[in-house]
Order: sequence, then C-alpha cells, then structure tokens
Amino acid sequence: DVTILRDEWGVPQVYADDVYGLYAGFGYAVAEDRMFQMEMARRSVLGTTAEVLGPDQVAYDTLTRTNFDHAKIRAQIEALPPEQHAILRGYAAGFNKRLDEVMTDKAHLLPKEFTDFGFEPTQWSDFDVAMIYVGTMAGRFSYFSNELNNAKVLDALVKQHGETVGKQLFDQIFWIEDP
Repeated sequence: DVTILRDEWGVPQVYADDVYGLYAGFGYAVAEDRMFQMEMARRSVLGTTAEVLGPDQVAYDTLTRTNFDHAKIRAQIEALPPEQHAILRGYAAGFNKRLDEVMTDKAHLLPKEFTDFGFEPTQWSDFDVAMIYVGTMAGRFSYFSNELNNAKVLDALVKQHGETVGKQLFDQIFWIEDP
C-alpha cells in the first residue's frame, strides 16, 4: 500500500510500508508533476535526444554516450542488495503506473510538450532511474569528468611550456578547491 498526500503547496508526501512502495509513490508523484522534464532528462543522459529534437542533437548524443559504460552500470545495478535495487525498481514502477494512466487518456492527461514535439513517453526501467542519477547528479553536478579535461589541459601546457612552467600555469588556471 502506498499513500500520496499533497500538502497545501502541492508537495507530495509519500507513505508506504517498504522501500519499494516508498519509491513507487515517489516515482508516481514525479511522473504526475514532471513527466516531460524527466523524459528529456532521461534522453539527455542516455544520448537519445536527437530522436525527438532532430539531427542537431546528434553530436551531443554521441558525446553523452561516450561518458558511461552502460554494461558496467547494468552490472552494478544487478549487484545491488535487494533493498537498494528496490529503490530503482520501485521508482520505475511508480513512474510507469502514472505513464500507463496518462497513455490511456492522452487527450486529457498527456503533457502538451509531448504533442508539441511529436513524440510519446516510454516505459522506464531500473536502468533508466539509475542513469538519471549517474548522468545528472554524479555526472553533471559532481564534476566527474573535469579530471579528464583537467588532465588534457595540463598535458597540453606541459607540452607547450615544459614540465615546470606547464604545472605552474595549470595551478594558476585551476585552483585547488579548499572550502
């Protein structure tokens, strides 16, 4: 059993007896509020935006697809303890429950953006849920890829100016973060 109550500001409060149910409620509530945004977020982390936004997005999708090894991420998901895997499965199930409701009454429930862009949302999997985190939180907001870019800059500076000066220039350009 899952209960979703919305407070006076419309913020969902999810209650459930287990982790799976809690995240199913969470996924459902997010799908109610942000179905199009989540569809585009998923496409942006999976590298499938060109399918719906056109060929101008192919370069972005190609770059995105080189950031992650999907097989390794799938293996990590399968290796999760059951309660942690329940988070991903529950969220996907809740999202899909709302998606099924929307697709049975598209005329009234399908967010307008899907019609504007001429496509429909598709079912979610535990992999999709994990990739939202990997691609947005771990990737975009945790600066996981900056180290690779920084190494390229350092290498170019050393090649152009020599080891000592190259490192000095690098240290001036990329300060160490010291909160």
